[in-house]
Amino acid sequence: MTRIGFALVLALAGCDASLGGGGGGIDSSVIDARSVDALVADAAPDAPRMCTGGNAAALAPDGSCLVHITAPATYASAKLMCMGINGGHLAYLKTAALDTFAEAFIGTVDTWIGGTDLATENTFLWDDGTAFAFTNWATDEPNNGGGGAFQEDCAIIAGARATKQWDDRPCDSSEVPTSGTFAALCQY
Repeated sequence: MTRIGFALVLALAGCDASLGGGGGGIDSSVIDARSVDALVADAAPDAPRMCTGGNAAALAPDGSCLVHITAPATYASAKLMCMGINGGHLAYLKTAALDTFAEAFIGTVDTWIGGTDLATENTFLWDDGTAFAFTNWATDEPNNGGGGAFQEDCAIIAGARATKQWDDRPCDSSEVPTSGTFAALCQY
């Protein structure tokens, strides 16, 4: 602990903060709340937020952490995996900046995001209940299986496509045995 830090602790405790040694001490009578605030403000700056988990993690433009889990999972399983990472959730890409970042972050992997139309067909909501104000659906998406051939109620970033935009897909393999399991993009 530095001399000033030690003197500050003593002064806050109501002790004489004089440390002797040729006038290098601090007179406790001049320490007030403004002095304490100034000393605290001059302390080391906050370290940048560290994001961890999954196969890759990054700090997003909105200050949240994005975590990519590449193991294929159903939508319900992906939600549970995300909850296990700092109480997170599947990502809510509510702005163009966040979506652009997420699309670059996931690379070429089809990846769940946290939106569905399970409550009302063709009305996609984020899992927190908010409506999609910003969207980045690929051309002719959402299309519910190409015009209603089968249910596609959960949203992904179609990372395997060149455009990397959003697509609706089955939430599990009960509708289409070869679909319904994808990587997950978590957010906390």
